[in-house]
Amino acid sequence: MKNKINIIVLVVIHFTLLQMSAQGTAVSPMNNEGLVPHQEQVYVHANTKLVFVGEYLYYTIYCLKDNTGQLSDVSKIAYLKLVNENKEVVLNQKIKLTDGIGDSNFFIPSSIPSGNYKLIAYTQWMLNNGRDYFYSTDVTVLNPYTSNQAVFRTKSAYDLIKSVSKSPSSQGAGIFNVPVRLELNESIYGTRQPVSLLISSTTLEGLGNYSVSVRKVDEMEAQFNTSSLNYKSVYPQKNKIEKLILPELRGELLIGNVTTENENVNKKNNALGVSFPGKEYLFKLVTTNEKGQFFINVEEDYNTEEVYVQVLEEDAEEYSIELKPEENLKLSDLKFDMFKLDREMESQIEERSIYNQIENAYYSSKPDTILIGKPNSRFYGEGTTNYVLDEYTRFPSIKETFVEVVEHVWIQDNKEGKPEFHVRPIAPYVESGKLPLVFVDGILLLDHERLINLSSAQVESINISRNQHFYGTRTFQGVVDVTTFKSNFYENYYTDNMLAQKLFKPNESKNYYQQSYEGGLKDDYKRLPDFRYQLIWLPNFNTKVNEEKIEFYTSDITGEFEVSLEGFTNSGKPVSLKKKFSVK
Repeated sequence: MKNKINIIVLVVIHFTLLQMSAQGTAVSPMNNEGLVPHQEQVYVHANTKLVFVGEYLYYTIYCLKDNTGQLSDVSKIAYLKLVNENKEVVLNQKIKLTDGIGDSNFFIPSSIPSGNYKLIAYTQWMLNNGRDYFYSTDVTVLNPYTSNQAVFRTKSAYDLIKSVSKSPSSQGAGIFNVPVRLELNESIYGTRQPVSLLISSTTLEGLGNYSVSVRKVDEMEAQFNTSSLNYKSVYPQKNKIEKLILPELRGELLIGNVTTENENVNKKNNALGVSFPGKEYLFKLVTTNEKGQFFINVEEDYNTEEVYVQVLEEDAEEYSIELKPEENLKLSDLKFDMFKLDREMESQIEERSIYNQIENAYYSSKPDTILIGKPNSRFYGEGTTNYVLDEYTRFPSIKETFVEVVEHVWIQDNKEGKPEFHVRPIAPYVESGKLPLVFVDGILLLDHERLINLSSAQVESINISRNQHFYGTRTFQGVVDVTTFKSNFYENYYTDNMLAQKLFKPNESKNYYQQSYEGGLKDDYKRLPDFRYQLIWLPNFNTKVNEEKIEFYTSDITGEFEVSLEGFTNSGKPVSLKKKFSVK
């Protein structure tokens, strides 16, 4: 009950702050210490610290309450970046958090040079503690397809020792009396053999959320690593709030601003139409505050790479629209560990590079599966009429199509002589004189003539809603929703008063491929090579019973492998376990 009250309070704070006009100004402290409430920290479990180009760096991100270690229900979005020694972001991702957990992967392209990197992660809410208040861990990238490996030989042995000594210790609170156990059915396996891993909770206290990696032990990889036991040690001291950064409570939060050079034009209470076009499009209507700011909360999935924003007022040409970029980070204090490359590693690097190329060549035979997001139902709801034009006599023009096929919709010229669509309301409602919302493939058309000029041969269907639709202070009489066969009308759509901006969108979720040789699959895969270093990756393993069994298969790679389990119990206790086995 207390948690629910806290969240309600935070939501109230959030929407109160949305009305504040203090963009770029100081914000009053939210508590006596000048710190934000409901502090968060994130921890990232990555499958490796040493990754070759052409490989995947898998990760699970845990967003946690700072005071209890339990999963946070505040932020719904997290950010992860791979940063090089020049403090440049080379890979950048945004991840959706569900109940405080998210996962994805970085594919390391051949364009990235060998070097020492940092994987950093944070939520926007965390940055109120300082622009350097983020989780960070060292990652080494090795690009064997270039002869330039000088980056690994530029520091002295003294620098290397000093760097290693500052790395987080693998010891920490919670390492004893762990309420979770790992048990393997054998300690030695053959190639392409099944492995049975039992994860058991000694008490109900062991139930929780974990990520599981089974990977070949890499002699080149540094043995120390940040774990769930000691992740707090990487965070700097909290700073007081200077300018409040809003939390992403409901999903992505896009913040924008409407400006004008005309002092006589009002920036307050202007309505803007926001289109995320495509077959499963999104539409939102937002309103500016007294400073011209607007806020777009995006909870839903979407497929488009761009967002289109238009002012819906009559004097739209007086305004300019911009979306706020990502929050800046302070990366200047990052300290990188040094990876030491020597001649003894040459054969290992060559072997692994060959195996990677073979695995990538056969990727289509055992791919990961991208999970399709939930389809978005039309915002205007039920009670609509859908006209699939192939089921009717096709007419050469859109105008004729609406006259001959589509009922309760007509076109007439306005006072300026421009054609407009009108939708007849459902009886007994009377004509309001209001215009409908008109869409083509999810793009809101303010100039209805753009639809009239569209070739009817391109149109697949027309959906009509005759209901009134209310957005803030705006009322629309009906909806005319047109879908083309290619659903790409927006690709060539442009107006002078519209902002079209590429989106930094969240990564899609995946189901990771799990190799099996059970039954007939043994013969099916007999001729395919299997050089997996990563035998299995389970990014979100939620234990609900005292014993959970995981089964997977070894590959053609021999040597020592390690099971790594990281995560947190439901009560917030960190768990970090490892178990080794051999493949011969």
